Amino acid sequence: MNILLVNDDGIYSQGILTLAEKLSADNDVTVVAPQGQMSGTGHSFTLYEYVNFVELHLLENVKCYAVNGTPADCVKVAINLIMSSTPDLIISGINKGYNLGTDIFYSGTVNSALEGAVHDIKSIAVSQEYTLDNFDFASDYIARNYMRFYNLLPDDAQTIFNINIPVGSEKDLVGVKFARLGVKKYDENYRFEEGFGYRVHCREFLSENISQDDDVWLYNNKYITISPVKNDWNNEEFFEKLKGEIIL
Repeated sequence: MNILLVNDDGIYSQGILTLAEKLSADNDVTVVAPQGQMSGTGHSFTLYEYVNFVELHLLENVKCYAVNGTPADCVKVAINLIMSSTPDLIISGINKGYNLGTDIFYSGTVNSALEGAVHDIKSIAVSQEYTLDNFDFASDYIARNYMRFYNLLPDDAQTIFNINIPVGSEKDLVGVKFARLGVKKYDENYRFEEGFGYRVHCREFLSENISQDDDVWLYNNKYITISPVKNDWNNEEFFEKLKGEIIL
């Protein structure tokens, strides 16, 4: 299979390099990632500046490219400039730090997978608990199951899987569940630093009563979560209610 790996942690992240090594044993793998840290950039892309890329020799049998742009830029550059054929599958990650619930609006990891959906390419996003020391378990899990995910995704490629892997070894985990996206709310703490300005120093999670079908609750209870996320912002139910309204 022809697989494109992207991320938002940057080309030197062990998450993407470990996964690339695992997948390259049986696949044609290309890594295209930002030249530096681009977490929190969402689905932004470079419109008014120049985007360039350079090949780096980081792994055996895997072509790796650094892009001076966002995660979404990496997908666009890979498809339009670097790869000679369209990838069969895009995997974004493995990200250091979960992307649960409403985190996905900000996540470069999830939104680079959604950029794959824009190009009609089946895509998944993979994140793991920030405190995990290495990416071996998550990489082994994806390498073992990527074809299963590929076959489960709809043929129109407009739905991605957002996968989150909690802390702990395989024996510590309760299981794997498909999950709805939950709700994450934070008490954002901005502090002023003399000579620099304001910066978020702490985002304390404000807990709520969470459904046991959603990814936040399941992740906190030691499940690997897989959430189907569709590249469609239409509110069909509300549209049906409103479409007969006339506003002059």
